Amino acid sequence: MATQDKILRNCSLKRLHPTDGMAVTAKVWAEAHAYHQLRHQAHLALAHDAGILSGLEVIASDPPDGTVYILPGGAIAPDGELIIVPEPVTYDLGTAEGELWLWLTYAEGQPRLESDPEAGERFYIHTQFGVEAQPGAVSVSGVELARVRRTAGAAAVTDAGNVEYPLPDELDLRFRQEIGAARKPAARLGVCYLGGEAGVRDVGVQALSRALRHAGHVSLWVDLEIAPLDFAAYTLVYLVVQGALQVEAELLNTLYTYLQAGGTLFVEIVPPTGKKSSGKVAASEAEFFELLNSLGISLAAVEADHPLLTNPHLFALSPSAEQPATETVEAPRLMAGDGVVFSRGDYGRLWGGQCAGSLPTRASIRASHEWGENLVSSALRRRAKS
Repeated sequence: MATQDKILRNCSLKRLHPTDGMAVTAKVWAEAHAYHQLRHQAHLALAHDAGILSGLEVIASDPPDGTVYILPGGAIAPDGELIIVPEPVTYDLGTAEGELWLWLTYAEGQPRLESDPEAGERFYIHTQFGVEAQPGAVSVSGVELARVRRTAGAAAVTDAGNVEYPLPDELDLRFRQEIGAARKPAARLGVCYLGGEAGVRDVGVQALSRALRHAGHVSLWVDLEIAPLDFAAYTLVYLVVQGALQVEAELLNTLYTYLQAGGTLFVEIVPPTGKKSSGKVAASEAEFFELLNSLGISLAAVEADHPLLTNPHLFALSPSAEQPATETVEAPRLMAGDGVVFSRGDYGRLWGGQCAGSLPTRASIRASHEWGENLVSSALRRRAKS
């Protein structure tokens, strides 16, 4: 609050108004620029607060010693000054030990005379930054970059093996204030129907898309009833199979190319509309696994530590409205491998608030949306690696 009061006091409530014949002296020029400069600082400080806008990652030296590196980036200081670090910076912790906080501070140099071939000599003020390590109890007007609990003055500092639980002599980046605009990833999901009636899962995928956009973590956009040959444009393809699985050579080649390019295929085999035919579903499943074998793809049951059940949301088992919370070796409800995710959970309906025989609970629907985010996040990571 003290910093905000200072900023508000420094902001002038009057602005210089130019008139013809007014002498533009150095004092007048400085007054005119100071108004805009202080207003800009006030905006940055009050609208965004102090913190890191982008970059400024801190990494340990390799091989480890008492040196750390600060990568280029930008930050806003508590008083609203914009700090720019244009090139990597090396900082030596020296013999300092104990609980150390690494700070980035703002400064300005003294006016310096510089020559311009066309305009002659002029004075310039250069904005600068400083890096300093101080004990945690010392208050510094700057932006925190990292912390480290140094056990001795000669102890080597390393990157944290587990960023959530850094050990002594490891860089602790947990308390950096990140204030840059959040860049939430955008994903494109295409729904493809093989056999049966198209559109039976459209309500569900659209509900999932809205839920993820509302949560603000992923921008998921859905195209319905896409053609199999259009798979390449999509982060994730939801393949809904009804009845007998008929795959021509051209589609087989498309599936293989899509998966090899980093795409993700989410497959559910469902009974024909209005029918309960477990025998037909089992037959289609057998055909599907035979198809995967022809592509050299094998699926395994998704275990508790699989990213589909842990990232970003944690599940003990994959959520489903139609199966009890148990798994069997013969029929796991969720299988994955080589970019293919196979489900017996009927998520297409559960995402839209439907299930066989009864209405799902609100908790079941919410869990299915959270698992859907895990699925989309997994597809985005796979695409990013391709």
